[in-house]
Amino acid sequence: MSLSIEQRIKALKSSIFQITSHHTGGERAKQDLALSVFVKFSLGVMLNQLVARYRHYGITDLELTEHIFIDDTHFALDEKLFSTVNVEALATSVRLYKEVVEALPPFSDVLTMLIEEIALFRRTGEGLGQFLTPTDLSSLIGSLLHELESQQRTIGRDSWTFYDSTCGAGSLQLPRVAIEAGKGREKTRLINLEMNDIDPLMCCAAALQFVASVVIHKQDLHQLRITCSSALTETKPHSKSVVVIKTPEKLFERVRLAHANIIFENLNRIRCFNALTEKLLCK
Repeated sequence: MSLSIEQRIKALKSSIFQITSHHTGGERAKQDLALSVFVKFSLGVMLNQLVARYRHYGITDLELTEHIFIDDTHFALDEKLFSTVNVEALATSVRLYKEVVEALPPFSDVLTMLIEEIALFRRTGEGLGQFLTPTDLSSLIGSLLHELESQQRTIGRDSWTFYDSTCGAGSLQLPRVAIEAGKGREKTRLINLEMNDIDPLMCCAAALQFVASVVIHKQDLHQLRITCSSALTETKPHSKSVVVIKTPEKLFERVRLAHANIIFENLNRIRCFNALTEKLLCK
Protein backbone atom coordinates (compact mmCIF):
# COMPACT_ATOMS: atom_id res chain seq x y z
CA MET A 1 0.00 0.00 0.00
CA SER A 2 1.42 3.40 -1.01
CA LEU A 3 2.17 5.93 1.71
CA SER A 4 0.24 9.19 2.07
CA ILE A 5 2.03 12.51 1.50
CA GLU A 6 2.08 13.14 5.26
CA GLN A 7 3.71 9.75 5.86
CA ARG A 8 6.27 10.36 3.12
CA ILE A 9 7.21 13.76 4.55
CA LYS A 10 7.52 12.22 8.01
CA ALA A 11 9.82 9.55 6.54
CA LEU A 12 11.80 12.29 4.76
CA LYS A 13 12.26 14.20 8.02
CA SER A 14 13.40 11.06 9.83
CA SER A 15 15.83 10.23 7.03
CA ILE A 16 17.30 13.76 7.10
CA PHE A 17 17.98 13.44 10.84
CA GLN A 18 19.91 10.22 10.17
CA ILE A 19 22.41 12.12 8.01
CA THR A 20 24.24 13.42 11.08
CA SER A 21 22.81 11.23 13.86
CA HIS A 22 26.26 9.77 14.60
CA HIS A 23 27.87 13.20 15.09
CA THR A 24 28.76 14.42 18.56
CA GLY A 25 27.22 17.55 20.03
CA GLY A 26 23.73 18.75 20.78
CA GLU A 27 20.67 17.30 19.03
CA ARG A 28 19.63 20.71 17.73
CA ALA A 29 23.01 21.39 16.14
CA LYS A 30 23.03 17.94 14.49
CA GLN A 31 19.56 18.47 13.04
CA ASP A 32 20.46 21.93 11.70
CA LEU A 33 23.56 20.52 10.04
CA ALA A 34 21.61 17.59 8.58
CA LEU A 35 19.02 19.92 7.06
CA SER A 36 21.72 22.14 5.58
CA VAL A 37 23.57 19.18 4.04
CA PHE A 38 20.32 17.75 2.64
CA VAL A 39 19.20 21.02 1.02
CA LYS A 40 22.59 21.83 -0.49
CA PHE A 41 23.27 18.31 -1.76
CA SER A 42 19.75 17.98 -3.18
CA LEU A 43 20.12 21.29 -5.02
CA GLY A 44 23.37 20.08 -6.58
CA VAL A 45 21.69 16.84 -7.66
CA MET A 46 18.72 18.67 -9.22
CA LEU A 47 20.93 21.16 -11.06
CA ASN A 48 22.95 18.27 -12.49
CA GLN A 49 19.72 16.62 -13.63
CA LEU A 50 18.54 19.90 -15.15
CA VAL A 51 21.73 20.12 -17.21
CA ALA A 52 21.33 16.46 -18.25
CA ARG A 53 17.74 17.19 -19.28
CA TYR A 54 18.83 20.14 -21.40
CA ARG A 55 21.44 17.96 -23.11
CA HIS A 56 18.79 15.29 -23.73
CA TYR A 57 16.82 17.86 -25.72
CA GLY A 58 19.85 18.83 -27.79
CA ILE A 59 21.07 21.92 -25.95
CA THR A 60 24.79 22.29 -26.65
CA ASP A 61 27.50 23.02 -24.10
CA LEU A 62 27.87 26.54 -25.53
CA GLU A 63 24.14 27.14 -25.11
CA LEU A 64 24.32 25.78 -21.57
CA THR A 65 26.92 28.41 -20.64
CA GLU A 66 24.70 31.10 -22.16
CA HIS A 67 21.51 30.02 -20.40
CA ILE A 68 22.59 28.60 -17.03
CA PHE A 69 24.70 30.39 -14.41
CA ILE A 70 25.54 28.57 -11.17
CA ASP A 71 27.61 29.96 -8.31
CA ASP A 72 27.98 27.03 -5.93
CA THR A 73 29.64 29.12 -3.20
CA HIS A 74 26.58 28.79 -1.00
CA PHE A 75 25.78 25.13 -1.58
CA ALA A 76 29.03 23.31 -2.36
CA LEU A 77 29.72 20.86 0.48
CA ASP A 78 33.13 20.84 2.09
CA GLU A 79 34.91 17.56 1.33
CA LYS A 80 35.89 17.09 4.96
CA LEU A 81 32.29 17.60 6.10
CA PHE A 82 30.92 15.32 3.40
CA SER A 83 33.21 12.51 4.54
CA THR A 84 31.59 12.60 8.00
CA VAL A 85 27.92 12.31 7.00
CA ASN A 86 25.80 9.19 6.57
CA VAL A 87 25.87 8.97 2.77
CA GLU A 88 23.23 6.24 2.65
CA ALA A 89 20.79 8.38 4.68
CA LEU A 90 21.59 11.37 2.46
CA ALA A 91 20.85 9.37 -0.71
CA THR A 92 17.62 8.07 0.84
CA SER A 93 16.58 11.61 1.75
CA VAL A 94 17.08 12.83 -1.81
CA ARG A 95 15.08 9.87 -3.16
CA LEU A 96 12.23 10.46 -0.71
CA TYR A 97 12.18 14.17 -1.53
CA LYS A 98 11.93 13.41 -5.26
CA GLU A 99 9.09 10.96 -4.59
CA VAL A 100 7.17 13.60 -2.63
CA VAL A 101 7.67 16.23 -5.35
CA GLU A 102 6.59 13.73 -8.01
CA ALA A 103 3.46 12.76 -6.06
CA LEU A 104 2.32 16.38 -5.67
CA PRO A 105 1.25 18.88 -8.36
CA PRO A 106 4.05 20.98 -9.93
CA PHE A 107 5.49 23.72 -7.71
CA SER A 108 3.99 22.40 -4.49
CA ASP A 109 5.67 23.67 -1.33
CA VAL A 110 7.42 20.69 0.28
CA LEU A 111 10.18 22.36 2.30
CA THR A 112 8.67 25.37 4.10
CA MET A 113 7.06 23.54 7.00
CA LEU A 114 9.97 21.10 7.17
CA ILE A 115 12.45 23.96 7.57
CA GLU A 116 10.15 25.70 10.05
CA GLU A 117 9.98 22.56 12.20
CA ILE A 118 13.68 21.72 12.06
CA ALA A 119 15.60 24.98 11.80
CA LEU A 120 13.35 27.77 13.13
CA PHE A 121 11.22 26.11 15.85
CA ARG A 122 11.46 28.00 19.18
CA ARG A 123 14.02 30.45 17.83
CA THR A 124 11.95 33.61 18.04
CA GLY A 125 14.26 36.62 17.88
CA GLU A 126 17.41 34.58 17.40
CA GLY A 127 19.67 34.97 14.39
CA LEU A 128 17.77 36.66 11.55
CA GLY A 129 14.43 36.42 13.34
CA GLN A 130 12.93 34.46 10.47
CA PHE A 131 9.32 33.34 10.18
CA LEU A 132 8.28 31.42 7.07
CA THR A 133 4.81 32.02 5.66
CA PRO A 134 2.56 28.99 6.37
CA THR A 135 1.54 27.10 3.24
CA ASP A 136 -2.22 27.67 3.68
CA LEU A 137 -1.71 31.43 4.00
CA SER A 138 0.68 31.41 1.02
CA SER A 139 -1.94 29.62 -1.07
CA LEU A 140 -4.58 32.20 -0.14
CA ILE A 141 -2.27 35.12 -0.95
CA GLY A 142 -1.27 33.43 -4.22
CA SER A 143 -4.92 33.05 -5.24
CA LEU A 144 -5.73 36.69 -4.40
CA LEU A 145 -2.70 37.99 -6.29
CA HIS A 146 -3.59 35.79 -9.25
CA GLU A 147 -7.06 37.36 -9.45
CA LEU A 148 -5.61 40.88 -9.38
CA GLU A 149 -2.88 40.08 -11.90
CA SER A 150 -5.28 38.33 -14.29
CA GLN A 151 -7.30 41.54 -14.56
CA GLN A 152 -4.22 43.67 -15.26
CA ARG A 153 -2.11 41.32 -17.37
CA THR A 154 -2.09 41.87 -21.11
CA ILE A 155 -3.30 38.83 -23.01
CA GLY A 156 -0.55 37.52 -25.26
CA ARG A 157 2.73 35.66 -25.21
CA ASP A 158 4.84 38.27 -23.40
CA SER A 159 6.54 37.07 -20.24
CA TRP A 160 5.77 38.60 -16.84
CA THR A 161 7.81 38.82 -13.65
CA PHE A 162 7.17 37.66 -10.09
CA TYR A 163 9.59 39.30 -7.63
CA ASP A 164 10.25 38.49 -3.98
CA SER A 165 13.01 40.33 -2.10
CA THR A 166 12.77 38.15 1.04
CA CYS A 167 11.75 34.84 -0.48
CA GLY A 168 12.58 32.38 2.31
CA ALA A 169 12.04 28.89 0.90
CA GLY A 170 9.84 30.28 -1.88
CA SER A 171 6.55 29.83 -0.04
CA LEU A 172 4.83 32.95 -1.42
CA GLN A 173 5.82 32.41 -5.05
CA LEU A 174 5.22 28.66 -5.32
CA PRO A 175 1.39 28.95 -5.19
CA ARG A 176 1.43 31.72 -7.84
CA VAL A 177 3.53 29.62 -10.20
CA ALA A 178 1.50 26.49 -9.36
CA ILE A 179 -1.72 28.23 -10.48
CA GLU A 180 -0.16 29.03 -13.86
CA ALA A 181 1.33 25.53 -14.13
CA GLY A 182 -2.16 24.12 -13.65
CA LYS A 183 -3.17 25.82 -16.90
CA GLY A 184 -0.38 24.10 -18.85
CA ARG A 185 3.19 24.56 -20.03
CA GLU A 186 2.27 27.48 -22.27
CA LYS A 187 1.53 29.56 -19.16
CA THR A 188 4.48 28.43 -17.06
CA ARG A 189 6.94 29.28 -19.83
CA LEU A 190 5.98 32.97 -19.58
CA ILE A 191 7.08 33.40 -15.97
CA ASN A 192 10.19 35.32 -14.95
CA LEU A 193 10.90 34.54 -11.31
CA GLU A 194 13.23 36.94 -9.46
CA MET A 195 13.88 35.88 -5.86
CA ASN A 196 16.24 37.10 -3.17
CA ASP A 197 17.04 36.35 0.45
CA ILE A 198 19.81 37.32 2.84
CA ASP A 199 20.08 33.75 4.17
CA PRO A 200 22.12 31.44 1.90
CA LEU A 201 20.27 28.32 3.14
CA MET A 202 16.90 29.87 2.23
CA CYS A 203 18.23 30.77 -1.21
CA CYS A 204 19.29 27.15 -1.71
CA ALA A 205 15.92 25.87 -0.46
CA ALA A 206 13.98 28.19 -2.79
CA ALA A 207 16.17 27.22 -5.74
CA LEU A 208 15.74 23.54 -4.89
CA GLN A 209 11.94 23.76 -4.79
CA PHE A 210 11.65 25.40 -8.21
CA VAL A 211 14.40 23.44 -9.96
CA ALA A 212 12.98 20.15 -8.65
CA SER A 213 9.57 20.88 -10.16
CA VAL A 214 11.13 21.92 -13.46
CA VAL A 215 13.12 18.69 -13.62
CA ILE A 216 10.52 16.24 -12.28
CA HIS A 217 7.36 17.74 -13.81
CA LYS A 218 9.03 19.19 -16.94
CA GLN A 219 7.41 22.57 -16.34
CA ASP A 220 9.99 25.08 -17.55
CA LEU A 221 9.95 28.73 -16.51
CA HIS A 222 11.00 31.55 -18.83
CA GLN A 223 13.66 32.48 -16.29
CA LEU A 224 14.55 31.72 -12.67
CA ARG A 225 16.99 33.95 -10.81
CA ILE A 226 17.91 33.43 -7.14
CA THR A 227 20.16 36.00 -5.47
CA CYS A 228 21.64 36.15 -1.97
CA SER A 229 21.86 39.73 -0.73
CA SER A 230 20.39 42.28 1.65
CA ALA A 231 17.31 43.79 0.02
CA LEU A 232 17.74 46.91 2.19
CA THR A 233 21.40 47.80 1.64
CA GLU A 234 22.60 46.20 -1.61
CA THR A 235 21.65 48.04 -4.77
CA LYS A 236 23.02 45.47 -7.22
CA PRO A 237 21.68 42.12 -6.00
CA HIS A 238 22.08 40.48 -9.44
CA SER A 239 25.84 40.58 -8.91
CA LYS A 240 25.25 38.03 -6.14
CA SER A 241 23.22 35.54 -8.15
CA VAL A 242 23.30 31.98 -6.84
CA VAL A 243 21.39 30.41 -9.73
CA VAL A 244 20.19 31.89 -13.02
CA ILE A 245 18.33 29.66 -15.48
CA LYS A 246 16.98 31.14 -18.70
CA THR A 247 15.28 28.40 -20.67
CA PRO A 248 16.37 28.23 -24.34
CA GLU A 249 13.47 28.88 -26.71
CA LYS A 250 14.12 25.73 -28.70
CA LEU A 251 13.80 23.62 -25.53
CA PHE A 252 10.20 24.78 -25.09
CA GLU A 253 9.37 23.57 -28.59
CA ARG A 254 11.16 20.25 -28.21
CA VAL A 255 9.43 19.54 -24.90
CA ARG A 256 6.08 20.38 -26.51
CA LEU A 257 6.73 17.99 -29.40
CA ALA A 258 7.92 15.24 -27.07
CA HIS A 259 4.80 15.62 -24.93
CA ALA A 260 2.58 15.60 -28.04
CA ASN A 261 4.26 12.38 -29.21
CA ILE A 262 3.60 10.72 -25.85
CA ILE A 263 -0.09 11.65 -26.07
CA PHE A 264 -0.26 10.38 -29.67
CA GLU A 265 1.38 7.07 -28.72
CA ASN A 266 -0.99 6.61 -25.79
CA LEU A 267 -4.00 7.25 -28.04
CA ASN A 268 -2.69 4.68 -30.51
CA ARG A 269 -2.35 2.10 -27.74
CA ILE A 270 -5.93 2.78 -26.64
CA ARG A 271 -7.18 2.42 -30.23
CA CYS A 272 -5.30 -0.86 -30.68
CA PHE A 273 -6.62 -2.18 -27.37
CA ASN A 274 -10.19 -1.19 -28.26
CA ALA A 275 -9.88 -2.78 -31.71
CA LEU A 276 -8.53 -6.01 -30.22
CA THR A 277 -11.26 -6.07 -27.56
CA GLU A 278 -13.96 -5.53 -30.19
CA LYS A 279 -12.57 -8.32 -32.34
CA LEU A 280 -12.52 -10.75 -29.41
CA LEU A 281 -16.07 -9.84 -28.36
CA CYS A 282 -17.38 -10.30 -31.91
CA LYS A 283 -16.10 -13.88 -32.18
